Amino acid sequence: MKNKILKFSLDKPLRITVFAAATAMLLTACGGGDKFTPITIVEAFLDTQAAQVGGATAAVTYYKDSGNVEWTLYSMANRFAATPIVTTKGSVTEITVPGNIEHITLVSYNSQSYALLSMGEAGIGVVNISNPATMVYQRTMTVDYDTPAYPYVDGGGTQYTEAAASHTLGTVNDLLVDNNGTPSNYTDDQLFIANGNFGIQKTLLSSVMDATADGALSVTVFDQQIWTLKYAGENPWGGPLSLKMHGGKLYAALGFLGIGIYNPTTLARQDFYNLYTDCSTREDWFGYQNLKPCDPNVLNVDPAIGLDADGMLTYAEAGYELANKQTVTTYPWAAFDRYGKYYYNARTVDVVDLPGGTTMAYIAYALGGLVAVDVTSTPTYAGYVPAPPAHGPDEPTGQQSKSILSHHGSGMLEEAGVADVRVVPDSNGTSYKAYFTDHFAGLVVVSGAENPAAHWKNPGFPFNNDTQPATPYFPDYESVTSYNMTPVPVGEESMPTFLVADANGNYATPVLLVTGEINGHGGALFMMPCMETATCPADQVDVVASSGAGGVSYVEIKDLTPNVAVADRFAVPVHLASTNEIGAAPVGMPTDVAIGHTEGVATLGNYLFLADGPHGLSVWRIADDAGVATDDLHLVANTLMDEYPVDTYLPAPHATKVAFASDPSKAYVMSQSLGMRRVDVSAAATAQVGTPALLNLATTDIYEHSTEANGNLGGINGQDHAYGATFYGKYALVADGSNGLTVYDTTVPADSLTGAHVVANLGGTVSGKPLLGRASSVKLWTDTATGKIYAVVAAGPYGISVVDMTDLLVNDIKPGMTLLKTFEPIKLEEELGVVKVGRADGKSVDVQIVNNYAYVSYDSFGLVAYTMADLIEPISDLNPLCTDPTKVFDPQTGLDCRPVAVGSYKLQADPLHPEYALVDGGAQNMTAQWFPAKRPIRNGAGDVFVLDTPRLLFYVAYADGGVIKLDWSDPANPVLLQRQDTVGKAVDTAIANGRVYVADYSGGLVVFKK
Repeated sequence: MKNKILKFSLDKPLRITVFAAATAMLLTACGGGDKFTPITIVEAFLDTQAAQVGGATAAVTYYKDSGNVEWTLYSMANRFAATPIVTTKGSVTEITVPGNIEHITLVSYNSQSYALLSMGEAGIGVVNISNPATMVYQRTMTVDYDTPAYPYVDGGGTQYTEAAASHTLGTVNDLLVDNNGTPSNYTDDQLFIANGNFGIQKTLLSSVMDATADGALSVTVFDQQIWTLKYAGENPWGGPLSLKMHGGKLYAALGFLGIGIYNPTTLARQDFYNLYTDCSTREDWFGYQNLKPCDPNVLNVDPAIGLDADGMLTYAEAGYELANKQTVTTYPWAAFDRYGKYYYNARTVDVVDLPGGTTMAYIAYALGGLVAVDVTSTPTYAGYVPAPPAHGPDEPTGQQSKSILSHHGSGMLEEAGVADVRVVPDSNGTSYKAYFTDHFAGLVVVSGAENPAAHWKNPGFPFNNDTQPATPYFPDYESVTSYNMTPVPVGEESMPTFLVADANGNYATPVLLVTGEINGHGGALFMMPCMETATCPADQVDVVASSGAGGVSYVEIKDLTPNVAVADRFAVPVHLASTNEIGAAPVGMPTDVAIGHTEGVATLGNYLFLADGPHGLSVWRIADDAGVATDDLHLVANTLMDEYPVDTYLPAPHATKVAFASDPSKAYVMSQSLGMRRVDVSAAATAQVGTPALLNLATTDIYEHSTEANGNLGGINGQDHAYGATFYGKYALVADGSNGLTVYDTTVPADSLTGAHVVANLGGTVSGKPLLGRASSVKLWTDTATGKIYAVVAAGPYGISVVDMTDLLVNDIKPGMTLLKTFEPIKLEEELGVVKVGRADGKSVDVQIVNNYAYVSYDSFGLVAYTMADLIEPISDLNPLCTDPTKVFDPQTGLDCRPVAVGSYKLQADPLHPEYALVDGGAQNMTAQWFPAKRPIRNGAGDVFVLDTPRLLFYVAYADGGVIKLDWSDPANPVLLQRQDTVGKAVDTAIANGRVYVADYSGGLVVFKK
């Protein structure tokens, strides 16, 4: 059994042949019962998209047609849908468009009604919706833009200046139409574009509407435009996410820079508000921790160069922190850029004129909460409602890493917090309610929006929660003093007390309703028009809210008066999911299936296994009993599609990856913040489409070390991450984020009290700098000359780690793991003719080992290949001064003991394909397909042939760059064979039957073939 470690170094169809004798029904038509029978290897292709399953909902919009029929217009990735707003589910019309839909903007033009779709890099989609039941897609307009020169620093702190340049395919995040007060004269209407790569651009609406074919909006058509981005490191801040016109002013939600207020005629900025730079309030994370840039003794450089005119950190501060990251004691730039920015992420804004002449902006500030700002004159903080803190991989232990390059929980943080907001008056016209959606809390209704300073705090203010243990550098409840933020366990999460109703259904002031998650995490919403006067009829739809990966829900607000049970305060008569599949669920639970948070995909036999975040694990039939592939994928089994247990059923929540050990009837699901789950999937073999099997797991199948019952097991300080795993005999080696490598014994029933299943750990039993960075993937390799076994780990921002596993895996000595080196790949940059050696920027994501080579993906660096001989070579052999495996490169002293890559590839730097130079995205997870010599191979045309020499192909998920196929047969010279765009963010791949299966995150599951 121990010789099978290379199965994770080969392609996934070949992995099947190792297990051909077991679980025959799962392995139908996979080469027969003789595992030594040479099967025909089928090459996978990317030529055409064969299927797409699911898709996340990012946009919902209200529309009333000429017949006064009310419609919901909504997105499911690149599917644009319309359905009537009624209390029973109506018919749905949908069309497929070229890009992922972020926002929907309605416009009347030339006596017709249109929806303008903001489709990211795909541009602007124009849809005639005069009759939503027969809507017609008309054209796509992309957006050009010119960027000015700007300075920045790379991951090693080296300063560069990016030259001014012209670009195409600007990221369209939102659109706004201004009719200039003359709705009957559409010829002078203005179109404002929120270009995430540039800022705000303005042109005549006619430049889009009068076009007769697909095309590009060139820079010359824009009347005005303004650059809103700021660079300190390599990733910009301040790309506009949404636009709002109110009172003759243009408001832009600028993400990590707060909101900007502009003159719509000239686009001159009139004012701004940034919670991060506002030191007048301390009830936010950096305010409590004294890490705001306006705080004294925080900057490492002179404020004159460390802060810009808006109080934001500059490249000078970033460069100092990165160049001195081993010694700095304060690092405001890194703390903000790597973690804290998600607490200062302005997503959208609603602006309301209140009685008495006050104008208030209500900002959906993500984990910063719902923040009210008086914008009557100079923007002034007026109050807020906190968002529930994001727990999971970022939850503090008191001994967590203090690395300035740490990415604790960034995946969860990106989506958490307040997503959207609408503020409407009560029937008296003087009091106002805010309706907002929150990632964890669902739909929340709060009173007192007319005077947040007075009303947005609990009675008995100030509460004093500062007696809770302080956990510097991590946001938590104790920073909030105007609300009772005492954690209350709700399911597997905890919520602030003020968001939890008492036994009578009452909440603490000002909260009137917290629905909790409605079919998934809270997303975009709109109010029915009658809500503006609080006169919606009874038993009608009041709010339409999306839940991202969960689809769209119609919400009826029933009774918000005191002493009404929560269940009687609202109802959800209609839910619109992103698939038509029937899922398995306990009796009485909904069975519709929403797919739109896909993070991991694996194939085995006739089945595909999908990790879909909050929806857990689902199993899909991809071939019939004869092994003939199908592109009509259907669900045959799933775990509980919920994040919390129901009755006797346990979920596999926060699912990120799926892996198999020697038993193909057991799938191992990586749960991002809750460890690893083992799921018996054998029921999928006999389940039928339409009557899927509900897969369950026992508490003894939950392999984790951070438990509610008994704290941290095995001396491991941090919370479980479980981003990837590989197996050796009875051992599961889990890439455990900042905890490094955690090893479980899969033959021992998991026990949350004794921790008998926890075998060993490397990196999570010490505090300070993490030994293995933020481990996200691990693979094993055996040196046949010595019999030693090594693990190669993708160590996130720390690069690559190499660990000698021999003592543990061969000699059964615990912990038995020795770190040989952790290093960032050598990065050569040329500026003004001078070549500089520096650290790689970004973070490593995945690793594959094929034969004697290791291949590592980077989200910014591309892909690099090393010989295993170089990776396992002692660092002291390169330089006797190298004695610390975590310090193999010091640009200040010139010490450099890093191995040299034998090959590398970056899509944006491919000299044979300059057309990809400006493509966004970086390498994520990948699959290798190995073709041995003298084995039959079938290509996409059905021809069978054999190779005289081996061939190696890689299928790499490249995030926003889609999917690429590389021929890496020569380690020094990878060659791009194919590239395909996806509508979402490609994060993982699997291959089978000549097809490439892509976990496309918000784009759902995508299938490519010849």
